[in-house]
Amino acid sequence: MVDFQQIPGDWAVPGSYTEIRDVPDPNALTGMPLRAVLVGQVSGGAAAVNTVYRNVTAATAPGLFGVGTILTQAATAFSNERPDVALDVVGVAPAVGGVAAKGTITFTGTATSAGTGALMIGGERFTFAVASGASASDAAAALLASLNAQAAGSAGTVLKTATGLTATASAGVVTLTAGETGDASGGSLEIRQTTRSADQVPGLTVATAAMSGGAGLPDITPALQALGETWYTDIVLAGHDQANVSAAVLEARRRNNAMVAKDARVWVGYTGSQGQIAALAAQFSTAEELVLIGATAPYWSPWVLAAVCAAQGAQSLNSDPSRQLRGIALNGLSGLGPSAGNQFSPTQRNVLLGAGCTTLSIARDGTVTFERVVTARQTDPTTGVASGVWDVMLPAIGARVRYEWNSYVTANYYNAKLADDGSPLANSPGVVTCRTLKASWVAQCKLWELQGWVDDVATLGPKAVFTRDATDRNRVNSTLPIKPMGSLIVLANLLQMQV
Repeated sequence: MVDFQQIPGDWAVPGSYTEIRDVPDPNALTGMPLRAVLVGQVSGGAAAVNTVYRNVTAATAPGLFGVGTILTQAATAFSNERPDVALDVVGVAPAVGGVAAKGTITFTGTATSAGTGALMIGGERFTFAVASGASASDAAAALLASLNAQAAGSAGTVLKTATGLTATASAGVVTLTAGETGDASGGSLEIRQTTRSADQVPGLTVATAAMSGGAGLPDITPALQALGETWYTDIVLAGHDQANVSAAVLEARRRNNAMVAKDARVWVGYTGSQGQIAALAAQFSTAEELVLIGATAPYWSPWVLAAVCAAQGAQSLNSDPSRQLRGIALNGLSGLGPSAGNQFSPTQRNVLLGAGCTTLSIARDGTVTFERVVTARQTDPTTGVASGVWDVMLPAIGARVRYEWNSYVTANYYNAKLADDGSPLANSPGVVTCRTLKASWVAQCKLWELQGWVDDVATLGPKAVFTRDATDRNRVNSTLPIKPMGSLIVLANLLQMQV
């Protein structure tokens, strides 16, 4: 019987009467939402702490979070990388009693000829010109003048606008001071002389000391709580300390629970040695919610690294959760990678991948791309058995399949009656049985198989089990096996030379 909602069943006037009703297309995908949130420390601007600011862009970030602050740098990097991906930002107050980090640039010697030197500070290039015979103090003064020059279109200096730092000079030493307190900037914002011979001034020697001495770590828990139940597919952290990464991973894990089903990933950037990066990842050996990317002595800052990688990764995994991210260009990192001597070798990258760390490829022209994006998971959280390299596509496929299936059931069976298999009402409109649910599941699996998300549906589809609950006649319990689509990551060849 057709369930008419507008045409009365006892209507007697001759004519053709047609209801128009929207019916979900069983062969259409719902499309998973995509929205990222950046979490960090509020150290300037008009923004209030523990308040979520929607749709932040490179143009609006400085006014909200202050010129040159870490949050502004990260939000700008994300927005410039993928302006088509919505980004919200929330920050917490700095830790009480926090101390700002400092770094130095020390000049020695005397210039034997005129020249222009250059330094990279926080991923930005700064040049200074000196005349022949210039002393170390003259060179420091020239650099200070360059750093403190008026920034175009800004009320601040070029150094403050680009990096959030301030600079002073004395006796041939330029001292850089972070514009915000906290340990996040200590050792993270890179200061180094460029390796180009054209950037060296004959007779002058430059020694840099990394940012250090910062103290005080804010607790981002209030910012995570301020997110409420808004669905964020990607959480980008401006910091990388273990306590706050743990808080973000726990929040993502809560969101990934079946009763919330608002799956989220956490993106973290880190600067350190191979051992330091692997040691941080080891603290999260069961966390398939975490993507950790690290490098030794790059020119970029870790919060910029996290933002750029998250922007590209979020978009790619939303478009196709099963497509590996290898080869995707990270435009905001181009030219800012570690020098050749500091780049990880293939053997080191293999160790890092096994430790749950994402690796990057850096071309000779400075182009930076994803090599292999993995989660921090190295161990099965249920059995404690090593699970091997856990690609980011695996949880992404699971999240997408769950979302599509839940959406399909809601759209098609939201007010259905439940009958036993073999019931005389089994094929009636508005009635569903375990058999029809299984048929719907297999049909959806075939659709996902055509998208390249899952494989071997012919075998696994029929193995799905739907049973009516023994004590609750309004409930069906099911087991739904799927095989995530694989990726061509390693091609091992045996080349046989016949001589």
